[in-house]
Amino acid sequence: MPEKKKILFDRGAVSLNEKAYDALEDLIVTGVLAPGSQWSEAALAEKIGVGRTPTREALQRLSYQRLVRVAPRQGIFISEIDYQGQLKIIQVRREIEQLVVSQAAQWANETERQALRQIAGKLEEVKTLKDIVIYLRLHFTLTRLLGEACRNPYAAEFYSMLQTLARRFMNLHQDGYDDFSTLCDLHIRQIEAVVSGNPTAAIASAEERNDYAENFARKVLMHLIESSRVTVRTAR
Repeated sequence: MPEKKKILFDRGAVSLNEKAYDALEDLIVTGVLAPGSQWSEAALAEKIGVGRTPTREALQRLSYQRLVRVAPRQGIFISEIDYQGQLKIIQVRREIEQLVVSQAAQWANETERQALRQIAGKLEEVKTLKDIVIYLRLHFTLTRLLGEACRNPYAAEFYSMLQTLARRFMNLHQDGYDDFSTLCDLHIRQIEAVVSGNPTAAIASAEERNDYAENFARKVLMHLIESSRVTVRTAR
């Protein structure tokens, strides 16, 4: 019998549905599955080494998160970047993240706080490595940990979706980050506030990080508009 393929990227998920989702989300965020590209369900299942059923479930979840479009009898289309909505994504994330990190600072258990400390240590290493893929995967794990620690699954679900959309935007325009250390330090300060159980500091650090993200997004969008690569539609 042929050896079973290993899952492309395992983030420690337990169920096959979670493994399929994690692998596909990683491929979309890192650009391996390029915006606008077309795939079949079978091809994606083969690519990540998971069966058709969990792949289909993962694609439905990714469709809800606006990362793919499932077209019957046509295939799976990887969504284009929503440049018009990027600042709105950050606007909504700003509000939800304050809730998530403040509650995580209050409710995280010691196991979760230790896991957060480990991520902070790895982010210190990334400052030197300047490896965007490692950063994006740490960002994914950090988002999941904070979502679990806040003890609010509704906030965690929307927070995760917004973070994924923001990560993909960042990866596509990573050349615009001229200070990778600052980006990592913003996350580290947020983690330290949560680990120390300080909701006020956690909210302040979240606000600072979203300010940074908004300024970066505005810079990218202005460059794209000036180069006529993106056209801004005016509201009616």
